[in-house]
Amino acid sequence: MGTMYGQFARAEELDRPHAGAIPLSEIATALDAAVRELVPAEPEPGSGSRPTPRVHTVALAEFADLASPVPSAPPADLVLPVGVAAEHVATWLRGLGARPDAERPVALMVKEDIDGPALRAAASEAGLAMIVVDRMARWDLLLAAIHRRLERAQSRETAPPGAGENAAFSDLAELASVIAAGAGGMVTIERPDSSVLAYSPSDGTADGLRARAILGRVAPEDSMVLLGAWGVVKRIQNTTEVVAVPAHAELGMRPRLVTGIHSPSGQFIGSIWVQEGANGFSPDAETVVRGGASAASRVLTRELEAPSATELMLQRVFGERGGIDAGTASAFLGLPTLGDAALIGIALPGAAEDGGGAVASVAGVAGVAGVGVAGVAKMLRLHVGAFAPQARFVLLGERAYVLLPNLSGGHRLEEWAEMLVAKFDAPGARSMPPETTPMRVAIVAPVTGFEEVAGARAEADRVLDAIAGSGTRVTSLTQSRTSVLLREAFELLGERPELIDPRFDTLRDYDERHGAELVASLRRYVDTGFNAREAARLLGVHPNTLRYRLQRAQEITGLDLSRTEDRLLAALQLELAARAASATLAK
Repeated sequence: MGTMYGQFARAEELDRPHAGAIPLSEIATALDAAVRELVPAEPEPGSGSRPTPRVHTVALAEFADLASPVPSAPPADLVLPVGVAAEHVATWLRGLGARPDAERPVALMVKEDIDGPALRAAASEAGLAMIVVDRMARWDLLLAAIHRRLERAQSRETAPPGAGENAAFSDLAELASVIAAGAGGMVTIERPDSSVLAYSPSDGTADGLRARAILGRVAPEDSMVLLGAWGVVKRIQNTTEVVAVPAHAELGMRPRLVTGIHSPSGQFIGSIWVQEGANGFSPDAETVVRGGASAASRVLTRELEAPSATELMLQRVFGERGGIDAGTASAFLGLPTLGDAALIGIALPGAAEDGGGAVASVAGVAGVAGVGVAGVAKMLRLHVGAFAPQARFVLLGERAYVLLPNLSGGHRLEEWAEMLVAKFDAPGARSMPPETTPMRVAIVAPVTGFEEVAGARAEADRVLDAIAGSGTRVTSLTQSRTSVLLREAFELLGERPELIDPRFDTLRDYDERHGAELVASLRRYVDTGFNAREAARLLGVHPNTLRYRLQRAQEITGLDLSRTEDRLLAALQLELAARAASATLAK
């Protein structure tokens, strides 16, 4: 998931705000109860102040990222060290002092369990602000919330005049804030399994139940038992009532208004929980909450129906199910142009390496390790999102494909891909046996238009098919053209049984009857460029023994190895047989 800092400058000027950049304080507000403290950067010497940090990009960083002297991606404004000890983060921070401002992040986000005076001092010396978050907060939820806020800011800045000025809610976060303002409380919108979809900002009266929900943790068991005993869950699942839940001092629970969200067909698809705010509920709070449930139903129904439709359309962008025209692809992806774009095809760890492309069903990815391939794909999506938030990701069978639009100059895609492969090779990086087939990546660039995406995917498949079973892990058609063309040539030959020379079957039959090793000797002779002395050395026999075997092979087959065409035919037939045997063993 490569770091987003490095030994090269941002393309944008430092004194010019990025499109979609937001103040660090706005991110802290968006993360709500997950944030324990926002530590501002120390003033610049002699100035008494430092510009307010603004964030346009965010990146997760692991120990290897911070320790590596070679960056794998453009610099990010906000860095989230994941699973890194405080001393290692401090060491990295001290190393930033030698870098120009353009090559440094502006802020750091850490969990409170590694926060301390030494880390704060290192951040202060580096001129970085710091957000300290709850030790129970989940990095995936934090990253998703930050990306949503950044995307919303970018949409506002890039939208044409008048765009979006209507009464429809664009997302659940906006709806939660509107309900909170109207009802006089703090809102969480949840899935049927009680996981939080969106929430409004908190005031100083948020209780522990709300805080745990926002942190992505389950509610305390005693609270859930109480709500069950009061019949709250059953009522919101089966009715459209707004249920008033009284306070409970012993559990530290403040009053709430709760209602279910139901689809037009009556299916329970979520719930709205409004904790009473500092000034109490508004007089029409129940009406606001009921109306909020209706609006949430429309948003959630759209989202519930979208995955199948979205996935279908995304598959068509990548050339599945008949494909799609460039204009529709552009509109669907929300990208006027691709800019400097690339496509990568990824053979996932655990996928079958039979050189047959992505052949498993889209819905049922099993692979060697059951759910392992699907699990790797989910983790891979997180890494891709950290590297390129605008990327479009699709899983087709046992391969993933990523369209990376609008890459910045010096994006170092190949280096990032190599680091990605190394991460998934690391012990414990994936829940699969060590003998599992490794990840391989094919890069196709440039992709200059939407009409080229399907063709780029096909090119990636050609490369992945060719390098299956080899030591090559990250490559392109340009780098592996010989392997690709040879594989496809032999594949075509294999489909034409009349092109199989029966004389080599006769030679194999002779070997089986007499143990003569004529085929192996001929193959070694071919592989060494028809160098008899070298072939004999590799076979461990005297050169005269090899010459006798070659003479006997020529007598049985009628070949004349002094003729160029016979040598070429022998090379083709022996390789064709070897590939066929390898494919049979793989099955």
